[in-house]
Amino acid sequence: MCGIFGLHLKNLKFLKREEIKKDIKLISHLSRTRGQDTYGISIFNDKTEKIFKQNVDPSKIFNREDYKKFISQALENLNINNPLSINGQTRLVTNGTKFLAKNNQPLITKNIIGVHNGIIVNQEFQNNSERKINYEGYNVKSDSLIFYEELNEIYEKDPVNFISNFTNFMKKIDGNYSIHFRIPELKINLLSSNCGSLYYVSDENYIIYASEKEILKKFQTKSSSNLFSNNRTIKKIVNKTIIYNENLEILNSEEILSKKIFSVKNQYKIFDNITETNLKRENLKRCKKCILPSTYPFIEFDKDGVSNYYKDYKKQIFLGDDKLFEELEKYRSKNGKPDCVVGLSGGRDSSFGLHLLKTKFKMNPIAFTYDWGLTTDTSRVNQAKLCGKLGVEHIIRAANIKQKRNYVRNNIMAWLKRPHLGMLPVVQAGDKPFMDYGDILAKENDIKLVIQFTGYQLEQREFFLGFAGINQKLTNNQRMSSYSLLNKLKMFYFYSSQSLINPSYLNMALLDNFKGFVSSFVRKERSVHFYNYVKWDEKTIIDTLQKEYNWSNDLAYGKNQWRMGDGQTTFNNFIYYNLAGFSEFDNFRSNQICEGLLDRNSALELAKKDNSFKYDVLKNFSDIIGFNLDDVLSKITSIQKLY
Repeated sequence: MCGIFGLHLKNLKFLKREEIKKDIKLISHLSRTRGQDTYGISIFNDKTEKIFKQNVDPSKIFNREDYKKFISQALENLNINNPLSINGQTRLVTNGTKFLAKNNQPLITKNIIGVHNGIIVNQEFQNNSERKINYEGYNVKSDSLIFYEELNEIYEKDPVNFISNFTNFMKKIDGNYSIHFRIPELKINLLSSNCGSLYYVSDENYIIYASEKEILKKFQTKSSSNLFSNNRTIKKIVNKTIIYNENLEILNSEEILSKKIFSVKNQYKIFDNITETNLKRENLKRCKKCILPSTYPFIEFDKDGVSNYYKDYKKQIFLGDDKLFEELEKYRSKNGKPDCVVGLSGGRDSSFGLHLLKTKFKMNPIAFTYDWGLTTDTSRVNQAKLCGKLGVEHIIRAANIKQKRNYVRNNIMAWLKRPHLGMLPVVQAGDKPFMDYGDILAKENDIKLVIQFTGYQLEQREFFLGFAGINQKLTNNQRMSSYSLLNKLKMFYFYSSQSLINPSYLNMALLDNFKGFVSSFVRKERSVHFYNYVKWDEKTIIDTLQKEYNWSNDLAYGKNQWRMGDGQTTFNNFIYYNLAGFSEFDNFRSNQICEGLLDRNSALELAKKDNSFKYDVLKNFSDIIGFNLDDVLSKITSIQKLY
């Protein structure tokens, strides 16, 4: 079960700010024995409720910079003449995903802020329309959240008779509960339990509560303040409700119902770290011309707010169709035999490229796909549609799928041990052999030409290496093997040093990661890059694919079908977006602006849609790779942000 706790002070005349900090840490640590999945605390003084919650072990909270900032801000302007209310919870997750921030406590509704320990099993809670059969998963509410939403509804319908209605409602509860909640508007607190897992100690200056008697005993003994005397009697709450106001006066139902209580309602504001973090991300400083934010590596803004990336951007120079015809003529078969090998992922780039290569440029390709365990079903369908209609031989080269997926899981778990955005590309290092298979298959089939449809300039993303501390400028659909030698050495040093700092990377995936590095940055690529010649026209591409081949969109990826053939990129983009405030999509849309293909307002709107949470894609990825999605996403969202 969870641990709930609270310190309510009539005023702050007998307690120093540093003593409050130490006592919060003490009672949190003592309550941790009852739950270590999440931690949350609310602090109220002088009309403002500040709430901090994270889904990490409470013992790891107090050294976090975001917590230190929160506690300093919450306590810096305390009015010593006003009451102080501190309430918290150390959570043991029993139902309701901890990834859903509103499940984690203290729970916030429009009129009530509360904590709950126990399990409520009322049938109407279990059959709530937003619940699922399992007790985890996206948007699955906890019984605690549903309980407080019910209380909030009761309050809104009839605030004057709330106490009597609350009492009647609690008689219908099936299960056990120990709760504390505040109605800030009325300046009242309620403590209630039907099982006795709730204790309190009080005098004229304070009320302290916790889930166990032993927690309060130890708190009284170890508190940094002399205010909390260990001579006070610890009382148990069972099958009753205690109501008290900000002056710590115990109230009865008649007093609550009196007009005096309702005549002056308290004006209050709520600030919680989850909402504030989301607002900070939404309000990141961005380039006034493109949409790259201030968290983008090596970005600088001039006095007009224009970024160096926008000013330094050079539009792609396309070699043109004539040049491509000239190049292809060297290899074109005169008798219909295969004359080139092409990579086919099943995404829009390779699908349209294969279409043009066969119908416009009259080549006779053999298509190949490297399946490393994350090729999506939709991309396979598209591959079949294209190759079937065009009469193109399709060769599949499959890795040891089980082994590759284990490598991905090993890399993810290693990354979570010591998160660093510069190391995130390691998660997808296993797909890089596709760059080698073109040459291998060309040799096997006695073909001299390999064509790739990857790497159009819109897809260039300097931030991949930027987060590793490497400033590699990308221009004109540049190949990875052409990066400067110095930067390649810096990359090797970075990846090696991170692996030594975090030995979890020294796992069975290490050799595969190294091979991916060699394939990407060391081995010279000789393929012809189709989109160095052919100008990109997204509307024409989509219209052609849908009209000619009934090309399949994967709606789970959203309207933007870029990267829909890559099973792991949604996972990586989720991390970038949560920790840095942007993803590959922001980079893609910014490049569209720089190429003159999109205006800034449209780019902002599209990027917002692109970055929407794609639970179904992530769930499919986690099922394939073999990890608990709820647990991993919770860890990711609790990592400290760059904004």
